[in-house]
Amino acid sequence: MMNRWSRQLVGAAALVVLALPGVNAEAACTIRMGWEPYALYTFADENGNLTGIDIDLIEAVAKDIGCEVTFRQLPWARMLLELENGVIDATSSTSRTPERDLFAYFSEPYRQAEMAIFVRRGEAENHPLADLSSIPGAGFKLGVIAGYYYGPEFAELMKDPNFAAQVDGAADYETNIRRLLHGRIDGLLVDDVGVALGEAKALRVGDQIERHPVRVAGDDLHFMFSRKSVDPATFAAINASLAKMIDEGRVDEIMARYLE
Repeated sequence: MMNRWSRQLVGAAALVVLALPGVNAEAACTIRMGWEPYALYTFADENGNLTGIDIDLIEAVAKDIGCEVTFRQLPWARMLLELENGVIDATSSTSRTPERDLFAYFSEPYRQAEMAIFVRRGEAENHPLADLSSIPGAGFKLGVIAGYYYGPEFAELMKDPNFAAQVDGAADYETNIRRLLHGRIDGLLVDDVGVALGEAKALRVGDQIERHPVRVAGDDLHFMFSRKSVDPATFAAINASLAKMIDEGRVDEIMARYLE
């Protein structure tokens, strides 16, 4: 059953959709979504067809409000830049930050990521980390994905030159997993445990990595939309549709299909 907040959003969206002005000037309501390989959420299947939880969600929302979706594969750092400039309209599974608030709208959170550090299998005991702040003292080389947000603790630690010197960025999960297995980094900080395991499985190296016991706080994830190319009325309609799907359990149903 919808709560009062959801009913208000859906009611407002019903008025908006009647005269939806469109997401960009080139088409009558086309959402241009950027994506990268992200395990269960955005990926190409064995036939090369784009699929995943986030793909199904955005397509369901777009259908609900009378829009269509086009997709463009981009590295994450490029995706952020093109969204900021309005070249693409949306992306998914995104953390909300004050910096991104300047150029993007964020939907209500639709899932929470579980963050962690992964190391080569059998080596967790070789790295006695108490928390993220102990990384410099341990001489631990940490791989991350350039442009990803790993929470406020990590962001604060990155202000310390000694910590930042131990952090090495790459373009995507595949590159970082290979760097880990080749010994170029000691561990990989992942923003989503399920994605990391899915990407390792896709590379057929899932049995070669293990999760380090150090705890890392998770984060709420959202769909993110460009302020430059998505008008407020369209965003309100999108957000209301997603809120309704969450309230009705449709988001959980879509996730269950892939998680099973």
